[in-house]
Amino acid sequence: MAVIRVAISAALGVLVTFALIILMYKLIDSGNKDLDEKEAIKIPEFVQVDRDLTENVKQTQIEKPEDPETPPPDLPDDNIEFEVPENAISMAAPAANANLKLSGTGGFARDSDYIPVYVPQPEYPRRAQTRGKEGYAVIEVIITTTGGTRDPILIEEFPEGWGFGKAALKAASKLKYNPRVVDGIGQEVPGVLYKFTFQMAK
Repeated sequence: MAVIRVAISAALGVLVTFALIILMYKLIDSGNKDLDEKEAIKIPEFVQVDRDLTENVKQTQIEKPEDPETPPPDLPDDNIEFEVPENAISMAAPAANANLKLSGTGGFARDSDYIPVYVPQPEYPRRAQTRGKEGYAVIEVIITTTGGTRDPILIEEFPEGWGFGKAALKAASKLKYNPRVVDGIGQEVPGVLYKFTFQMAK
């Protein structure tokens, strides 16, 4: 019985398939053939027309000023003479007297004592700076007749061994003074002390 059922099912399947193929062929053959025989419609191409770009810039026109009707008056002549009253005080610089002589051979006009005019900043010792050490050094110098210094000597250093004295000696050689003047002559001054203080920035 099973074999008969399989044979019948196979025969029915073949018939249905064959019927469907014939139906599809008829549908295709019965289509509208006029569409295939007409000429194809050509779609026109779109062409972009070139356009001139215009800038939206507002131009401001400045009107030329009108010429003045009358020219400006001429400036007065520089050579104008004024009447000077008899009791007027003259503000002109006084004429130098050729016979005036300065006293002394040093060229100084008056006596004065030595005054520091330039004190260099000593270089902070690197080791003391990294350890946060502060201190001072006292240096003795000789002030020359021109205001310079020579022969610096270390008198006192605190604390010792941190390089404050060496840095102060180097700075002391660059000290500048107004020299001491006596009777118009520059004097050399020995034994001048100067204290250099080393402090960290707070």
